[in-house]
Amino acid sequence: MPTKPRREDLFIETFLSAYEDLSWADCSKDWVDRHTDGGIEMLATRKSDGKTLAIEHTVAEPFVGEIEDYRVFFEPSFLKLEADKSLVVPGRWIRVFVPARTLEGYRRQDTREGIVGAVRGWIKQNGSSVVDGEHRYQCPMKAVRGIADRDIQLTVKAQNLNPGSVHVRRQQTKSDFSDVIRNVMERKVKKLAKQPADKRVLILERQHMNLEPRRIMDEMMRQAPNYREMADIHEVWILETIGYDGTGHFMFELNDENDQHLATITCEGKKWTSRSGRDGIPICNY
Repeated sequence: MPTKPRREDLFIETFLSAYEDLSWADCSKDWVDRHTDGGIEMLATRKSDGKTLAIEHTVAEPFVGEIEDYRVFFEPSFLKLEADKSLVVPGRWIRVFVPARTLEGYRRQDTREGIVGAVRGWIKQNGSSVVDGEHRYQCPMKAVRGIADRDIQLTVKAQNLNPGSVHVRRQQTKSDFSDVIRNVMERKVKKLAKQPADKRVLILERQHMNLEPRRIMDEMMRQAPNYREMADIHEVWILETIGYDGTGHFMFELNDENDQHLATITCEGKKWTSRSGRDGIPICNY
């Protein structure tokens, strides 16, 4: 079904305002997928010469289903443990990493709550005794309705730090990044290549520090021979949004196949602040 406005609209708008020497800043914008099922996100038409630019955006996930795992499972459950002040050990910073997808597959709400409760109970009971550094511990899932008794492995990092806090995060346990990029090729590259346009740009958003841009591009190049549609994609930009929550910085970066820098657009809030062109000369919006 056609889509509604979403968070990435801001990124596309900002990109167009700075792209190719500001020549697309006053372009007409057609949000294609808002009126056409299965359409690309943006088809821009430059007023000066009528040239068209097709843009498709997607998030490069560290593993398949990462976004769903965070929004549907982790954020409304495990992340809430950070607000539980009874888990804080004064003078200690404790970081507990729960295996990603721990709640996946459990439809019963009481089962999910039981798993989260077991992790909370482990932190409550063992937080004051975890030693400095990074260590692995077994957290028993006893008497959790809907699952057999078993353990899940927690990775815990601890150090002295006032006033003390507890952070709960996920830890990736499966390497399936090739499947992530295969999904991008099948869903995004093929769709973008079908769109008639003078130029086509794919924007891959990077939200996690551990997923390096070089790794993303290397995997795309490795799979490209299997997708003739890649020949119709003119540029692949990496969008850095690590830590961006509607404020702060985000950045677009374009590199060639040899990882040589071609262009950068740096942004803050809702507008671009500086850009460097293919010649490497910085241009600032001041």
